[in-house]
Amino acid sequence: MPKCQPSYQAAQPSFRISRTPTLFCLWILLPGLLSAQKIATIKPERFFSVDVPSPQSITFDIRLKRYYLTGDRGRVYSFNQQWMPIRSSEREGSDYQAICAHEKVVYVRDAGAKKVVAYDAGTLLPQYTFELPVTVQSTSSGSGFTWNQARKSFVLTAGMQNKKLILAEFDTDFRQIHEHRQPIASLSALTWFDGALWGFSSGERMLYRIHPDTYNVMRSWRVKTKKIRSICFDKEGNLFMLRDDKPLVYEFRTPRSQP
Repeated sequence: MPKCQPSYQAAQPSFRISRTPTLFCLWILLPGLLSAQKIATIKPERFFSVDVPSPQSITFDIRLKRYYLTGDRGRVYSFNQQWMPIRSSEREGSDYQAICAHEKVVYVRDAGAKKVVAYDAGTLLPQYTFELPVTVQSTSSGSGFTWNQARKSFVLTAGMQNKKLILAEFDTDFRQIHEHRQPIASLSALTWFDGALWGFSSGERMLYRIHPDTYNVMRSWRVKTKKIRSICFDKEGNLFMLRDDKPLVYEFRTPRSQP
């Protein structure tokens, strides 16, 4: 009696079964891979109008619970938490493009004169001035300025080199101590919150959370609002962004709560 030969159809199931686990794994992993590549977008919840001509930069003093803003005409302005004006300084500079509050002192970066002017946070009277190195440029790469709590140093954007942004660290007497290069096109603002540095790129409309020791970008968000110049956080962690063409401040939810 002739031996039975398996038909062509009978051999098909073994072929299908061998591919099923691979296709099933791809089906499971594909949504996660796609979502990992998607950058979350944040948009403002509300906005406030502030009486500051040509606004340039914003910061928040946690101890005094006050906001400080600069204009490009060399003045500093203080506001309470309800955005009511408290006082403004006399004209002391030429182009105040960045501001940082630390230890009841408001430090302002004057891009025109390449110096930092220190003001008493309560009276807004100038206390002293620091000259910046000529290598620290305020260019199209931005003029960010903040205090790095983790390293106990000031951080300033210092220009570009080989298509990489330079972040320069300074001690409390504004002597340069370190340099860090970042593969970021620009940072128009820097601030500190929740154990990390935060940077904003006005050109790319991107918000970055930056590791305070390695200066690596840990996470990023796309900002839907246009014309943003500077950023800060209040004591509750709400994010505020200053518009550069109008005296408007936008309030955002804390980026950590975004999907």
